[in-house]
Amino acid sequence: MKDEIDSLLEQALSPMELPEQELNNQILRKIKERQDMKQEQMCYKRKIPAAVLVAACMIILCSSTVLAVYKYLSPAEVVTEINDNALQKAFLSEDAILVNETQESGGYKVTLMGSVAGKNISDFLLKTGSGEVHEDRIYTIITIERADGTPMPDTNSDEYGEVCFFASHYIGGLNPSLHNMMSMNGSYTEFVNNGVQYRVLDMDNIEMFADRGIYVGVNSGSFYDMGAYIYDEGTGEMHRNESYVGVNALFHLPVDKSKADPQAAATYLKDFEESMNEPDEPIAHTDLDSQVEKFMEMLTPENLDEYAEPIEETRQVCTIDENGKPHYSYKLENSAGDGVALTDLSGIQPGSKVIDGWNYSDDGLEGLEINVLIVNEDGTITFVLYQPRKDQLVPLTN
Repeated sequence: MKDEIDSLLEQALSPMELPEQELNNQILRKIKERQDMKQEQMCYKRKIPAAVLVAACMIILCSSTVLAVYKYLSPAEVVTEINDNALQKAFLSEDAILVNETQESGGYKVTLMGSVAGKNISDFLLKTGSGEVHEDRIYTIITIERADGTPMPDTNSDEYGEVCFFASHYIGGLNPSLHNMMSMNGSYTEFVNNGVQYRVLDMDNIEMFADRGIYVGVNSGSFYDMGAYIYDEGTGEMHRNESYVGVNALFHLPVDKSKADPQAAATYLKDFEESMNEPDEPIAHTDLDSQVEKFMEMLTPENLDEYAEPIEETRQVCTIDENGKPHYSYKLENSAGDGVALTDLSGIQPGSKVIDGWNYSDDGLEGLEINVLIVNEDGTITFVLYQPRKDQLVPLTN
C-alpha cells in the first residue's frame, strides 16, 4: 500500500502539462576575445536573482489529506523568478515546446522542461561590445537535482559551484566540440529553488537546423566533454556514452521540422566559419608576462619541486576518454579548471612528472598555476596544480 501511495505522490508532484585540443584552444581564444569586448556582458555567464519564491499546493489521497510542497516550477514560473516578463509570455504562448523528460546519470537527475525561440522574446538580450543586439535566440529550461533527494546547494552557499555542469544545445551533423553555446553566443541564468537547480539556456536561434535534429546535453564539468558523448561523423548523430563516469544527459528537442531553413543555415555556418578563422587580436606583452615567462623557462620536471609546490586539493587521478586522453577538473577559491591533457604521455616513464601548461592572472607569479601530470606505476595519470614557492615571489632580474 505504501509503495502504491508513493507512486501516486510521485505522479501527482511531477509537472505534467504545465510542466581535438587545438580546436578547443581556438574556441576558448575566440570566447575570451568576446568576453574582453563585452566586459560585464560576457558571452557565457550566470545571473543569480536576489530572491527565490516557494510554490506549494495541496493534494488529497483517499480519505486522508496530505500536504506536500509542489517541488517543481513551471517554465513560465522559472522565467518569472529571473524577472523576464517577455520570456514568460513566450513560454505561455503556443510556440513554446513543453517536454518534461528526465534522465538520470552520475548521481543526478536532469530534466528538460521546455524551450521556446524567436526574435526579441526576452527582456535581456545579449549585446556585443559595438552595441549590436542578438535578437534571434533560443531559450531552454533544464533542472538538475541529486538523485538521492539531497537538496542542491543554494547560490549563496559555500558549496555552490563546487560541482559544475556544462549544458548546451547541439545540432545534428555538426561537431559538438565546435558548435555549442560557448562558440554560438551562449549564456545562461541559474538559481536554486526548493533544492532543485534551474538553468535557463540561451544562444543563437538554431531552429533553422530543425531538419538535422537538435539536441540538449548536460555533462559534468565546465566545458563540453568529448568523453561524455559519442558523435558519429558519418550519420551526424549523438549518443550518450554509457561507460562515462559522471553526468551525461542527452535529449532530443522536438522542434517542428517545418521551421528548418537550409539557406539561412548555410549562411549562418559560413559566417560562423569566417568568425572562427579570424586572426587573433595581438596581445600586449607586459612586465608580468615577461616575469612568468622567465620563471617557466628555468622550470623543468626535475627542478619543479625546488621552485614550486603542489596545491594538494587539486590532486586527482585523471579519467581517460575514449581517445585515451586524460581529463581533469578542479575548483579553487579564485579559479577553476576543466580540461584535457595537452601532452602525449606515451613513452613517458612511470614516476615521471610532465609540465602540461600553465595559466596566470594579473598577479603575475602570485597567480601562476602550473598544470602537472604524473605517470603512475599502475598506468594511471595523476593531475595536480603547482604554484611558485613563496620565496620565488620576487621580481626576476635579467
